[in-house]
Amino acid sequence: MKKFETEAYTMVVHDDLLIEFKVKKDITLQASDIWQSRDQSLEYLPGSKFFVLMESEGIFNPSADAREAGASFEYSKHVTAVAMYSTRMYESIMGNLYLKINRPRVPTRFFDDRQKALDWLQLHR
Repeated sequence: MKKFETEAYTMVVHDDLLIEFKVKKDITLQASDIWQSRDQSLEYLPGSKFFVLMESEGIFNPSADAREAGASFEYSKHVTAVAMYSTRMYESIMGNLYLKINRPRVPTRFFDDRQKALDWLQLHR
């Protein structure tokens, strides 16, 4: 297991290929953050495909380029499935809009229950 921390996020990469990606409160997440997290993951476990649990410490704003990066073919080459989790209505709306507008290339769902999100990721291993 390895933990990474930047101004925008905290990420824990588990040896079983689960990534817990937590966006920090009041951050505008950028595409550069998405690519940096991918590079950090691959440096730790080269050639792997990961299962990502994405959540936040509070309200945050994903930029348009961050949403595009997360849904891109290039990013998807290294990810098997993404579960987004939050109990906040605002993030639920934003997450579901992301799914409809950006249409990620890997199975991606939004959950309001963290355990259900983890269970769903297990189905995609």
